[in-house]
Amino acid sequence: MLSNTLGKFFGMRSSVRSLVFLYWIYAFTGSMVGVFTQIFLYQKFTSVSLNVVATIVFYTGIMIGLVVPGFFAAVWRLNIKRGFMWSFLIIGVSILYLLHISTVWEAYLAMFLWGVGQGVFWLTVNTFELSETKDGERDFYSSVLNAGNQVLSLAGPATAALLIWLSSNILNLGTYTLLFTVAPAVFLLGFFCFSNIRDYRPQPIQWADVRHFFTDRRNQAAQLYTLGTGFQQTLGITVPPLVILLILGTPLRVGVYNTFFAIFSAVCILVIAQYRTPENRIKIYGITTFGVVLAIVWFGYAFSLAALVIYTLVDGILSPLMNVSSHVIDLSAMEIGRSESDFYATMILRDFFLWVWRSLGGIVFLLVIGLVGTEKASLSAGLYLLAGGFLTMYFGAFLLHKIQERRRI
Repeated sequence: MLSNTLGKFFGMRSSVRSLVFLYWIYAFTGSMVGVFTQIFLYQKFTSVSLNVVATIVFYTGIMIGLVVPGFFAAVWRLNIKRGFMWSFLIIGVSILYLLHISTVWEAYLAMFLWGVGQGVFWLTVNTFELSETKDGERDFYSSVLNAGNQVLSLAGPATAALLIWLSSNILNLGTYTLLFTVAPAVFLLGFFCFSNIRDYRPQPIQWADVRHFFTDRRNQAAQLYTLGTGFQQTLGITVPPLVILLILGTPLRVGVYNTFFAIFSAVCILVIAQYRTPENRIKIYGITTFGVVLAIVWFGYAFSLAALVIYTLVDGILSPLMNVSSHVIDLSAMEIGRSESDFYATMILRDFFLWVWRSLGGIVFLLVIGLVGTEKASLSAGLYLLAGGFLTMYFGAFLLHKIQERRRI
């Protein structure tokens, strides 16, 4: 199985392999600092609401980093390829700045800059995923991508836990100093991958592209999927890390715990990669989504160490399999452009509305926090909302799939 997978991987075009490597660099750095950023903010300011607002600010940065440069790149026909370098630079600077914040507004600024860097990255990587890959090969491409992400989700928290331990217990630099200093340096590895990526200069966005986005039935169905995605991403980045911290107690324990369970996911992805096809994509997505939703609901209800272990096992095995399908569905949803143009205008418009739904998810959660009152009850409610986001994603993907099938007949 492994030799067959490696053979197919090295048989991919060099530009596609470079995309995979760049994605892995981004994923490794994200797995090092992503969870710990939420924990860092919570420990510094002790407010779940502040974490939610910081997440909305972060996603606002992503929207601006994708939509604004994306629009002007289309107006001036700029080379999107340069976005990889700029995204890595902005993300690295924002992580270093985050280490030195002392006020809430500085925290918001750091999260905004981090979001801008990620927005530029997603503008660039999505552009080349859509221009370099075809629908029939995306299930394998996404499987390899996410299998690597899961291995890195093992290495990232393990590296983070080691750096936290060295920084606090050996070097006495503070809990996060070494982590937030080393992580940006990882992006330097990306410079070895840029040469294999071909240039892409987008066509100008026209009013007809905007009209098509709102009137095409596929785009209308995709909005339900995007609505669920927005809620899932805002709540997924905020709630589970804080729940795990409250149950386990320290950032070091969180890092060790995440490391222990991550390896299961990578193995499952590589096994399923041999059998994934565009035909069974929605079936696999449905089975894994409902499994994850049940685990999240139980976790929110029980809110205990035993429930955490069950949630982590189910989430660690099923979420990566679900993410492979959702990644391919994301690309499919962004590819619904006019016949006279390509995917680019839809990709830009889709990300703007994704920001709308992400922000709405955060606002709804803030209202729930105000109504519920207690920290534990608020986080439980956040887990229930997260489960609802996953279900909405699935039903939107199912509807989009049915409409696209009818178009092919």
